[in-house]
Amino acid sequence: MTAELIRVAPAEWPGLAGFIVDCNRRADGGVHCLHARHGNDAASHAAELAALSPDAAAFWAVRDGGHLQAVIGCEFDPSLQRAWVRGPLWNDRRTADVLLSLAGPALETALPMIRHFDAFAALDSELLNGWLAAAGYAPLQVHTLLRAPIGLPRSGPAAGVRRATPSDIPAASALHQALFPSAYVSEADLVRGLQATDCALLVATDDDGRLTGYLFVQDAPAEHEAYIDYVGVDTARRGRGLGRALLDAAARWGAARGRGHLALTVREDLRSALALYRRSGFAEVSSARHWRRTVPLPTARTDHPERR
Repeated sequence: MTAELIRVAPAEWPGLAGFIVDCNRRADGGVHCLHARHGNDAASHAAELAALSPDAAAFWAVRDGGHLQAVIGCEFDPSLQRAWVRGPLWNDRRTADVLLSLAGPALETALPMIRHFDAFAALDSELLNGWLAAAGYAPLQVHTLLRAPIGLPRSGPAAGVRRATPSDIPAASALHQALFPSAYVSEADLVRGLQATDCALLVATDDDGRLTGYLFVQDAPAEHEAYIDYVGVDTARRGRGLGRALLDAAARWGAARGRGHLALTVREDLRSALALYRRSGFAEVSSARHWRRTVPLPTARTDHPERR
């Protein structure tokens, strides 16, 4: 098969939705790529693609006679030098073989500022995990996607848990960096969570006003859920119910927006966090293997004068 990987113009991204949904969904109801899991149908996925910024996302496609054969995309953050890969997704094995030689160089050439390409393949997807291994991605930890029904909000907010104010940012950012040094949510995102309508930074404080925990949540209308990106509690204050109080506050925030569920992802090594989420009513949706391809920094050229 002779094929070429072509970068797709942003105006055409919504047109990829049907192909992505069809190729990503499996007969058992699961998905191959967790990053390509958006919305319950092609229409909601198209709306999500239309909302992506061309400054922070890109897609490539293989076409044959005008028909889509494969799609690979990513969202990226140059400040973190990271990209989160969607797919690749294809409609036959031959196309997958073509992608092995095209996809890596295409992404790396188009995004020279990116050092790490991260992908999340469903743990039981032999197709996608095999492709990532063959493409030079290294297997890292397993991440589990959890979901909990919001249900009826509790009678009132827990004492000391509230939406953050500007004065909370230094302490919240310091705790965030200490707990998650390679986090994709930046201090700028935390600041946006002070007043934005599509995300929120929630904090827990003690009687003296010192910050003891935080939670960053984003609205995900396509999934009819509120997605918790990060929740963290000061190590010296754990075991006092602060994590559960922050989760309850996120549920109230989601309920106020008409969302039916909370969702989050947890790494396999964070066993105490996983136990908290299960006690709080979260159930497993799917598990994914984190894969990473690291692109070395370009070597600076040094010209040595000839000896005379």
